[in-house]
Amino acid sequence: MSNASLAEGDDILTASWTAGDGLTYCNLSRSNPSTYNIYSGSLTAASTATTSQFTGNVYCFAGDYLAVVYPATTFENNDRYTISLTGQDGTLSRLATNYHYVFGKATVTEVTETTATATMPKMKSLLTVCKFSFVDKNTNAVIPIKTLSISYGGSGSDAGTYPQSATVAIGANTSQADVHATGVASNSPLLLEGSGEAFYVALLPTAAQSTFNFTVTNASGTYTGTAKATLVEGEYVVATGLKLTKQ
Repeated sequence: MSNASLAEGDDILTASWTAGDGLTYCNLSRSNPSTYNIYSGSLTAASTATTSQFTGNVYCFAGDYLAVVYPATTFENNDRYTISLTGQDGTLSRLATNYHYVFGKATVTEVTETTATATMPKMKSLLTVCKFSFVDKNTNAVIPIKTLSISYGGSGSDAGTYPQSATVAIGANTSQADVHATGVASNSPLLLEGSGEAFYVALLPTAAQSTFNFTVTNASGTYTGTAKATLVEGEYVVATGLKLTKQ
């Protein structure tokens, strides 16, 4: 299962659960016939480890399919939910607890009066985690980051903008592998505010190589530049030493 805590080493991210981490389940197979409300609730990671069981009260029957989501969220209905990309501060710790969106689809195999048993494959990460750092194109000096603005480049209709949120379509008949985050069109770039020489950012995967615009500000001024990349769902991309020009 993908996990709630992230640690970097040798340009690789390793993940682990912390006991008490909160998740949310939604029964994809059933809605309350009297209120048309979905059956959803909280789950808790039982162990501090790379894999963990989850505990909680779940309304289900044998054969039902459950969506299991981290971080804990609110389902709009039992076929989709929304994730946010705003509020990132460039730190790995905040990314891990708030933006490391993972999804799993569990199958309920057995139900007794007090216990339900379900199986689930390894949960999947919905976004791409990127590590960015920048240098001055003219001096090669490291650029400290106070704010980082990211947007799509090129000449498409989304140029100069970046989704602030994304929808995740789910459903009883949708396989876990076919669940993806789809960006919601925005009129502005994605803005991160923090402090450091490297920023960790959770971004949406791309269907092909895309151009990205970067704007960094600090006490010395504003720096801009572009870079091209293909972002793959669940991967960790190290993009350090990108060259920007001071304005």
